[in-house]
Amino acid sequence: MKNNIDWDKFKLFYYVAKAGSFTAAAETLNTSQSALSRSIQLLEHQLKVKLFERVPRGLVLTKRGENLLSATERAFEEFSRAEMLMLEEEEEPQGALKVATTMAIATVWIMPHLRDFLRKYPKIQLSIIGNDEELDLKTRQADVSIRPFMENHPELIQEQICVFHLKLYASKEYLEEFGTPQTSQDLEGHRLIVFGQDAKNPYNDINWPLKMGMPKGTLREPFLCINSSAGMRQAAEDGHGIIALAAEYPDLEKSKLIEVLPKQEKPSIPIYYVYPEHLSDSKRVKILGDYLKERLKSL
Repeated sequence: MKNNIDWDKFKLFYYVAKAGSFTAAAETLNTSQSALSRSIQLLEHQLKVKLFERVPRGLVLTKRGENLLSATERAFEEFSRAEMLMLEEEEEPQGALKVATTMAIATVWIMPHLRDFLRKYPKIQLSIIGNDEELDLKTRQADVSIRPFMENHPELIQEQICVFHLKLYASKEYLEEFGTPQTSQDLEGHRLIVFGQDAKNPYNDINWPLKMGMPKGTLREPFLCINSSAGMRQAAEDGHGIIALAAEYPDLEKSKLIEVLPKQEKPSIPIYYVYPEHLSDSKRVKILGDYLKERLKSL
């Protein structure tokens, strides 16, 4: 540590350690695998320790690598907390706040509610990051996240802010042409529009209509895949098939879509406001969370 080590290399080490391979980490960091490998080699040389064992399927941390990973995580937490709290001695809340969420939540549920918040707290610089992949809160890819519950993360505080109740919908024109399903088994003969089995899935079991009423372990073939809730809604309104959509979707009552199989049980998705425990004292984090809980509780 006496050799003026570049702290950015510790950040690169963190991503490689979490990904378990140079290839996966390079994709996340949008850099080349060779550049990442050279950085880790330099770090190992400067520290005079071996951090990884190279194995056929990727990388495994050595004991010293595990110790460095724990220390790096603690350092990120302290840097993040210090940076977040630095401006919060001021009376008026101010400073940057990065919010990661899914593309659908960012565009459909968050943006329409931010006008009053931005007027009330003009010195808080919000960055809304719509990304269906889970961003790392420890390395400040984001400060908070708005998502379904994240399993196996005891270091995160997760506060429920709303629940999305999923239902099936189709247009009047579609149902007149193809008939109205009376049971879940009747979906077998219908055109189902789903999120897409190969797309990044921000929710658990988002393509549940494909197995509704089917024998365990089997799926229907989708008619159309669209990884956008707005795109799915448009396709249904145009008469292309049946979609699953949250009943809380804005202005859904104006769309003239008709609910399909209203008596059948369907999934719901609780949504949480998530942030690291070390940011629990941050005014910015608390103010935005309280605001969103108040605005979204009526959904």
